[in-house]
Amino acid sequence: MDSLQRHFTGIDANRLYITGISLGAFGTWDAIERWPNYFAAAVPVSGAGDPSKAAVLKSMPIWAFHGSEDPTVPVSGSRDMIAAIKAAGGHPRYTELAGAPHEIWPFVYSYPYPGGTNLSYRITGMYTWLFSQHK
Repeated sequence: MDSLQRHFTGIDANRLYITGISLGAFGTWDAIERWPNYFAAAVPVSGAGDPSKAAVLKSMPIWAFHGSEDPTVPVSGSRDMIAAIKAAGGHPRYTELAGAPHEIWPFVYSYPYPGGTNLSYRITGMYTWLFSQHK
């Protein structure tokens, strides 16, 4: 990221965002735990982090997503992270999609929602929220 910022001087260092799905969400949690002051906001989707490091995340804007019936990554991973950040004094957002499996990212990343008939999983405002965050 630092190299990209040196090469592309128009990148706003106060508006660096991180997001990832599944294993990438584990990476998102890991990155913000390691470098909590680097990113302006994070959106982990269907992943988990280390709740023992939640205190470093209490000031970071985070919106996590998880399906309640995820057979691949237990929903407890997101629940535990959000609870730990809140216990540390943070105010993360958390959206748990009731009855949803692991593959929820089309609902999270599509704007305003993907086609189809299951609008109960419609996510609105994620991009507006994300792009309004800055350091």
